[in-house]
Amino acid sequence: MIKGMKTMRFVLTIGTIASVLTSCSTEEYSYPDYNWQDGLIVTIGGKQYTFEEVYQLMEGSQESAQALYSTARDILAQLATPATDSMISVVDNEITELENTWREDARTNGTSYKEEMENYLDEQGVDDEDELRLKMISEQQIQNNSDNFYLDHDGTTDPSYLYSISEEMTKKYVEKERPYHVSHILVNVAASDVSADSTAYYNGQISSDNARKISQTVTQLASSATFGDTAMLLSDDGSKSTYGELGGDSSNASMAVGMQKSTSYVNEFKLGVYAYDTFLNPDTKNTEGIRDSLQIPGYDEDNANASSLNSTEIAQGHAYGIPLSVALTLGEVYNQDRADSGRPVAFTDDTQLPRNILFNNYFNNHGVSFIYDDSDTYDSTFLANIQAVDPEITTISGTSTTSVEVKYPSRYEEYLNVKSALNNIDSDKFATVEGVSDSLVAYTYDNESQETTISDVSGSRRILTDERGNPIIVVRAGTSGDSSYQGIHFIVVNHDPFEDPENDYVYWRVNIPEEGSTGATSTDWLTDPSYVNFINGDPNSNTAYDTRIANIQRAVRGYDSNIEFELFEANLETVTNRLNISAETLFTADYWNIISSYIEYKRASSDKTATDSLDSSWETYVNVLNLQQDIAPKRVVPTVCVTYYQNGQYGENGEMEELCHVER
Repeated sequence: MIKGMKTMRFVLTIGTIASVLTSCSTEEYSYPDYNWQDGLIVTIGGKQYTFEEVYQLMEGSQESAQALYSTARDILAQLATPATDSMISVVDNEITELENTWREDARTNGTSYKEEMENYLDEQGVDDEDELRLKMISEQQIQNNSDNFYLDHDGTTDPSYLYSISEEMTKKYVEKERPYHVSHILVNVAASDVSADSTAYYNGQISSDNARKISQTVTQLASSATFGDTAMLLSDDGSKSTYGELGGDSSNASMAVGMQKSTSYVNEFKLGVYAYDTFLNPDTKNTEGIRDSLQIPGYDEDNANASSLNSTEIAQGHAYGIPLSVALTLGEVYNQDRADSGRPVAFTDDTQLPRNILFNNYFNNHGVSFIYDDSDTYDSTFLANIQAVDPEITTISGTSTTSVEVKYPSRYEEYLNVKSALNNIDSDKFATVEGVSDSLVAYTYDNESQETTISDVSGSRRILTDERGNPIIVVRAGTSGDSSYQGIHFIVVNHDPFEDPENDYVYWRVNIPEEGSTGATSTDWLTDPSYVNFINGDPNSNTAYDTRIANIQRAVRGYDSNIEFELFEANLETVTNRLNISAETLFTADYWNIISSYIEYKRASSDKTATDSLDSSWETYVNVLNLQQDIAPKRVVPTVCVTYYQNGQYGENGEMEELCHVER
């Protein structure tokens, strides 16, 4: 007797095939043995069935490659992992629990045991308890088959690396996704998004709170405070609860451990880090394959026209420099909207506010920037800005009427506050970074030509880092249209996949660190770093470590939407090797051609989607960088105008109107 064709509603099982094909006992079937014949899959009630016959009976009404593949997948999983006594015992216990539940529900609902049972059987798409048992056994087989595939301890070259995910799969994940372990601090700003307003490249307008927050963040980072503590205190991102560390999103495998190629962070953040690694970072920029892996668009050192990326400062080996004194000054002028005299400044608007001038010259940059210690040049720079407005000034301090202290007491107070803050920085937080310290550029106003250009910052500058010596990358994000990420991002890379690409997978080991141990089981991130031991967890409770291990497992399992094909291929190899036959013999040549073509198509389609997405992001990002370089220097209000505003000297004779964009 052939029962109802319900197999599309639940997992395909050999046991179910038996119940569909024959009226004899469902126990009277067997798996293929070593005497494989003519594509035989299963013997049921003394009759031998081939894959083609099973497929036609089970899926004949649905002639699609996906259905064909699904049939083959489920059959292979069960052939590769036969039911064991322990699996059957688990299922029998679960069925006993179900029977007890049906009795309880019948008493509670005023129904009968039979009604509750039949409702449940109908939900499961089976006709009776025998079919339910077979289905549950098959699910045990398939789950066990999957677990054995992912949770694999063999293949490790060093037994101290205790992988609960196979080394081979971890390597594939790292090679495809190139995971970065990053932390960041976000300061939201109110300035317009350049995707909606091109004037925002040079005319970003931030609130007084924004300005003060930026200054506070830089001041804190330049002190003895850790990056994580600063994030906890000041970041506007939800990651502040994890000390700025990104990762751990249980709903999204691509965000489980930080930043992967498939993670949809804003372009300036993600591609800014990629560009820094490719063109500036001394530890990675010459790494073989980095440009191909990160899909750097058409970069060719010998062909200046190979890509519009070539014309950007980052591709030319330059980063923008932000003087530490500017960030500190921003905290002094954050709410200034009048001249030092207290009078309104004629003919000006928010464009000329000191905070906005400083923001647009140094922080409103969608490229890669670094903050540098300018303590040694602050005095001369400060004096030069005053002298540009008042050439009679000769000194900063003193009793003479030609000193800033006497003639401009408010400016002198600002100078003293900034100078004091510069003297109190933690010098260990600044370091000379090869390829970065001497490659900084900035908007520079020339008095003679009265033009602003992008020029080199003189000398080798010490760059702001975190407490571990990681350079702090600064980017202005503002092209995504997502207001929650419009702002200044301070980024550190805790672990870079390109510093040691051959052994990068070791960082993603998932063993529990042990107190007093060294090597792979060490709790010390600085000596034997891993994603798991990045935090100070409790090896005795393992709670924090277990969470991080789960994050890695989620990332490795989820990095490839088609990873089930690898499991399919592993099962196929197991079965065909055991039976000493080919896939064409197992499935017949025609069916195998459909299945293999389906797998090839799905993989190629997914890869193309991922490639196209990253290529599109690069195109948008590079366009933003080029537009900013072309537009901003021509229109940005020069920093000297901060002093003009403070002195209230705009527009009296009209001479500063063009320079400072004042409209009478």
